[in-house]
Amino acid sequence: MVSNSHSVQMDSEAKMSAVTARNDHLRPWLPLIFAATTYLTLITKRFGLLMDADIYWHIVVGEWIMDHRAVPHVDLFSFTMPGAPWITSAWLAEVIYFVAFKLAGWSGPAILAALSASVAIFLLTRLLLKRLPNVPATIIVAAAIAMAAMHTMARPHVLTFPLMVLWANALVEASEQRRAPSLWYVPLITLWANLHGSFTMGLALIVPFALEAVWTADKSVRAKIALQWLRFGGLALGAACVTPYGPELILVTLRLFQLGPILSKINEWQPLDFSETNSVTVCLIAGAGYVLYSGLKLPPIRIAALLAVIWQTLAHVRYVDVFALVAPLFIAGPLGQQLSWPRSQHSRKVVQPARTAFVAAIAALVVATGVIVATVHHTPPNVPRAAVEKLKELKANRVLNEYYFCGYLIFQGFPTFIDSRAEFYGAAFLTRYYRDLSLEDMADFVRLLDEYKIGATLLFPSTRAVGLLDRLPEWERAYADEVAVIHVRRARPENADARR
Repeated sequence: MVSNSHSVQMDSEAKMSAVTARNDHLRPWLPLIFAATTYLTLITKRFGLLMDADIYWHIVVGEWIMDHRAVPHVDLFSFTMPGAPWITSAWLAEVIYFVAFKLAGWSGPAILAALSASVAIFLLTRLLLKRLPNVPATIIVAAAIAMAAMHTMARPHVLTFPLMVLWANALVEASEQRRAPSLWYVPLITLWANLHGSFTMGLALIVPFALEAVWTADKSVRAKIALQWLRFGGLALGAACVTPYGPELILVTLRLFQLGPILSKINEWQPLDFSETNSVTVCLIAGAGYVLYSGLKLPPIRIAALLAVIWQTLAHVRYVDVFALVAPLFIAGPLGQQLSWPRSQHSRKVVQPARTAFVAAIAALVVATGVIVATVHHTPPNVPRAAVEKLKELKANRVLNEYYFCGYLIFQGFPTFIDSRAEFYGAAFLTRYYRDLSLEDMADFVRLLDEYKIGATLLFPSTRAVGLLDRLPEWERAYADEVAVIHVRRARPENADARR
């Protein structure tokens, strides 16, 4: 009986040893596995990465910068505010996307965005594996991939994903070690500031982790640590101003948030919709359930930072990628301590894979990319191609356009009434635009048509103003399909032919 029991115990230990060995062999491969999964999933989705037509006007800006060897300082696109002061907060990303487009057509921006997202997942996985066992790290990274996919598209913000992961990890790691981050990380914020305006979020993250580092340190060294963080923060702020526009890019973010409630009219700035199931709501509820069950505890200041990120995600869908890529780093250290991972990891032997195996895996991804580019037709969907051709045929000028058609119109050389540079147009202009097109003030909508000498309209079939235009005697429907409807003025106002 004892012998049988001893035999069962030995068998159990052998199985556990086999699982451990298998996990140890798997561990070095996890970053590449998750990165490859992310890359192939994104690149094989025909419309996923190019679902947002803003990429059209970003490419146009990149082309303009390359042609003029300068960055823009005035409006280039609209007929409503020609020559008004305007700067682009993503000039470097726009140049990179333009070059990718010139080299590989629409597959270029798609591959670039997928590659950036997969590099971010690779880095996130490696950093989490320093603090967590395989299973928790796998669960968290899988959740991050699912959530980030909601806002991963060929747009400038995606190129900052790897920088976001490295920057957030540097802050968290330094805070946990009661020190300031290395000054070698300061150039990251310069690169980030030239790629996309979200660098201001990176600057904001310095504050809570500096406070946490000072608060948790011994009293005898708090002043020294505070000075180190002040030096790092000051240098980071200065580095963020190393752009063609100097510190003005920081003001762009402030102007954006000054738009107020009208900002929520734009899809990516709308609050998270809990009326339908999506990856973010599932992960939030599952995470809350785990915390309630396990009793996971975070330092108070880190709780505040995590709640701030969650709040922004709930308030604005576009912050979902921040939550997906940054929040895991906030919780990894405390979660590893709760799981006793720092003590148990020393008993595990990680078997590093052969370098040739890694090279072969990368080569396979390159080959897969070539096959996908040759077989998958990457073209931005849901743009009014046929309708814009009709506008060209009609020689239409001063077109009142749907907000989401702006990118394609700019790409085709049409001056826009409005486009997705929300901070440029301001709250008053945006409020009037949305109010009039939804016919909250029909009289003002008619006044708007005359005030801006509108010669044609290009709107969604579902836009309420379309029904009114069908009934106005001065207007006639010239074209309609499932994407867009065109109305033209029967008797165009004076100067309607003035294109700009």
